[in-house]
Amino acid sequence: MPQVTKTVNDLIINSLYLLGELGVGEAPDSFMLSSGLELVNELLDKFASDSIYIPYLTELSFNMVAQQATYIISDIITANPTPDVKADRIVDLSFANYYVPSDGQNIVYPLDIINKAQYFGVTRLPILYTRPAFVYLDKQALYSSVTFYPAPDQPYPCLLGVKSMLDSLIANQSLSELPPFYYGFLKYCLARKFRSYYPSGNWNETAEEEYQDYFNIIKNANETDLTIRPSAVLSRPEPFYWQNILAY
Repeated sequence: MPQVTKTVNDLIINSLYLLGELGVGEAPDSFMLSSGLELVNELLDKFASDSIYIPYLTELSFNMVAQQATYIISDIITANPTPDVKADRIVDLSFANYYVPSDGQNIVYPLDIINKAQYFGVTRLPILYTRPAFVYLDKQALYSSVTFYPAPDQPYPCLLGVKSMLDSLIANQSLSELPPFYYGFLKYCLARKFRSYYPSGNWNETAEEEYQDYFNIIKNANETDLTIRPSAVLSRPEPFYWQNILAY
């Protein structure tokens, strides 16, 4: 069965259906779409201030810069330092690869994903430029960063499998990668927010209970878990040693 494509406009329309301000098959006007986009971005800002994030799975590609180890990732205008890669912030990595051209084709090299404690808790050379072997993710309030070790000696193309968080939305943006639970949560949140524009909307006790159920599940969760776990086949059983890098 083919996947149904969902967009920001669909989200706005479905929230207006839920509120009873649009009938089935009835087209929204331009004010509904523009105000809905403004409201959903207000919601995302409010959620972020309360450490509530709307996650989704995607892939992120960019080119490394020779001798640059760390790359700032964000699409928030006020982010400091200035982002190297403009994209939604990352909350988890599922895989990390880079590519080396060879005889007209690209050879894929996987990177070991490590945590910050592993990176800073071992001996390493502060200046080492060669092919990267390891990567770790650091999450900050306004940006995420990925650090490669060793720092790349060439501008290798890089592909990351990531769990990202929605920072903002634009008109008709695809939401196909957004899990159904979070899509439903945004639909109820937006319908509830629309009540200030449409006081006569039909927001009954059942709708409020459904919204509160969504909200409490997300608020009480320890993390935005989309079940990113590495394959056991790709997990190395031997201890983690930086000395392995020096023989790379």
